[in-house]
Amino acid sequence: LKAGERTKIAVLVNGNATFSSAVLGLKYDAKKLAVRSVTLGDMYGAKAAATPVNPFLNQNGKTFVSLVAGGDSISSMSGVLAYVEVEALVNGVPVIAFDPDVLNFLTSDGKNFAVKFGQ
Repeated sequence: LKAGERTKIAVLVNGNATFSSAVLGLKYDAKKLAVRSVTLGDMYGAKAAATPVNPFLNQNGKTFVSLVAGGDSISSMSGVLAYVEVEALVNGVPVIAFDPDVLNFLTSDGKNFAVKFGQ
């Protein structure tokens, strides 16, 4: 990307159980990249998809956001969890990664489940 250009990154989930909420943590070099927005993905249904979500932290190269289903749980186990819009602050390939310390999925009865990262 060139400085000033924006792109959306889809966060994909391929699960084996439904969940009701997720906390997503991202980290990046704040001198090179900025997160401009986060929206819900199609896993939340047609009515909720593309709804903006305000991160509870978005500074110093960290963006943390809580994603909550409108009903008891998300009906689909796989799909786009969220879209993250980023802006390049300098020319180059943007690098963004999940923060494994701030990544959590909860079932509708409040239980955590394991998360694996894929390519």
